[in-house]
Amino acid sequence: MKKSVLAALVLMLAVGIWIGSGFLSEPGPAQSEQSTPAASGGSVQPPSVQVATLKAGSVAQVLHLMGVTAPKRQVHVPAQTKGTIVALTAATGALVDEGQLLARIDIGDRKARLRGAEALLAQRQAEYQAAAQLSKKNLQSATELTRTQTLLDSAKASLEAIRLDIRRTQVLAPFAGVVEQRFVQVGDYLDIGHSAFRLLDLSKLKVQGQISERDVSRVRLGMPAELTFVDGQHLQGEVTFISRASDSATRTFLIEVTADNPDLSISAGMTAKIRLNLGDRRGHRLSPAVLTLDDEGRVGVKIIDGSATVRFVPVELIADSPEGMWLGGLPEIVELITVGHEFVSTGQRVTVSRGVQ
Repeated sequence: MKKSVLAALVLMLAVGIWIGSGFLSEPGPAQSEQSTPAASGGSVQPPSVQVATLKAGSVAQVLHLMGVTAPKRQVHVPAQTKGTIVALTAATGALVDEGQLLARIDIGDRKARLRGAEALLAQRQAEYQAAAQLSKKNLQSATELTRTQTLLDSAKASLEAIRLDIRRTQVLAPFAGVVEQRFVQVGDYLDIGHSAFRLLDLSKLKVQGQISERDVSRVRLGMPAELTFVDGQHLQGEVTFISRASDSATRTFLIEVTADNPDLSISAGMTAKIRLNLGDRRGHRLSPAVLTLDDEGRVGVKIIDGSATVRFVPVELIADSPEGMWLGGLPEIVELITVGHEFVSTGQRVTVSRGVQ
């Protein structure tokens, strides 16, 4: 009995030693998990990107605006005296010269009043001359001589007034232009100030456009401008007006470009594209595909510095062309991430493969 118990104890002790040796010789699960990241951490490589070394170039900085043409000047030609229209000598759409007759107002009794004014003037002249002769002989007082002088001056003024009134029965063009509208017909009675015609001067055109508050400081009076119209015509002009107050609704500023219109081929009210050359500027021509946004919503690109660390640089558009976008705000020479920029973050170290552009 004692021998079998002793044998059982020896067997149990041997099994216990065997099991114990298994725990000591093999690492546990926790130990394996801790050692795995350490082993793998030493083999992680920075993300790979492709980089192109870019050099800045000169590009013409062009500003494009949309505008609408307006005549150099336009006026409603009014009647300057009362009367009935008896003749119209200019049709709608006619080209007229400065001083050309447009319409005639009935002269009425003006010729009779003219003859009366002439007769009165002759009488006043005779009275003044007689008074002057008597005054020289001290037979006429100075007061009487002054009175006859005043009556003579009044007669002269009356005669000039009726002559002017007769001239005003002719409605004349104040400048060379196009008769855009005619508001009267033969037989209409006109009062002083009543509009008879609308006249446009299209020898020069004004094109009005709106410019943003960001760009208005870069535009100068006298700056050359190119105008392009929807039918393909082109005119050369210059900036002749820049508003000093912005539109309260849009915060934009009105500018005017004036251009010669020698053959009157461009009409008022046409849409025009205004092209302003603001001079050359240094910039980089890039594909829109490399643009990205930072956390603040700014548009820019990602570059690498000397330590292969990613940096974000905001950019601004200088010009757009079919070959790409010209952007400003970058250094003269820059190493731009062209492939993989969407997978890396600012401040991150990267592995680069460089190309030259």
